Formats: sequence, C-alpha cells, structure tokens
Amino acid sequence: MRIRRVVILSLIGFIVLIVGFSCINNKSNVNQLVAAEDNALKGVSVIGTYEGKLPCADCTNITTVLSLDNNKNYLMRYEYVGKSDEVFEHKGKWKVDKDILSLENVDYTFKINKNQLNQLDLSGKEITGDLAEKYVLVKIK
Repeated sequence: MRIRRVVILSLIGFIVLIVGFSCINNKSNVNQLVAAEDNALKGVSVIGTYEGKLPCADCTNITTVLSLDNNKNYLMRYEYVGKSDEVFEHKGKWKVDKDILSLENVDYTFKINKNQLNQLDLSGKEITGDLAEKYVLVKIK
C-alpha cells in the first residue's frame, strides 16, 4: 500500500512538473511571436511621401499629400477638390506606436501597412463600409 502511494505521488509530481514546463515553453513561444511581429513592422519604413484622394461629403474628394521625414517631422497638404482652390497645410511631429501613425495637430490616425497608410476613424478604429478602401494614402516612389 505504501509503495502504491509513493508511486501515485511520484506520478502526480511528474505530471505537475511537465505541465509547468509546458506553460513556460508556451509563454516563451508567444513572446517570440510578438517580438517577430514587432520586428516585421520595424522592417516597414514609414518615412516617405504618401498621396491619395480621400472621400469628401461636400466636394469631389480631398487630394492629400503627406510627407514624413527622418527627423519625425511631417507636412500634410490637402485640397478640397470641387469646392476651393485653397491648399491647406498641417506641420508638426509624427510618432508610431505599434502599427499606428499619429500626427501632431491632426485628430485622426493611420494604420501602417506596407507602402500605404489607412486612415482610421476619430475613435482610432478601422473605417468599414463601402468607402473604406478610399481612406488610403499610397506611398509614392
């Protein structure tokens, strides 16, 4: 009886040990995956010039050109086509947090994708619906 109890306790201890190492190994794998995703995004250079024709409620479109430089400065120029010939400008600093680009003095942000920026809504969520694919600035060479 005593030998049986020792064997059962040994088996339980062994199982707990294996489960413990398994959990540690899984956490390590998850951390490696997150690090790989971060490194993949770091490989995407956000620096450059982007342009697009964004939707407009009371004009033809908003022709937009956004330039991001190495010193984290940006210049965004846009024109309300069909409404005015005036060209508007925003200047300031830009920053990236994970895959989101924020511009100083601009209410909305952009999701960084390879060679393009997708404008997000004012709450920072992806724009959906029929016009979603129009809220894109494409990197120009």
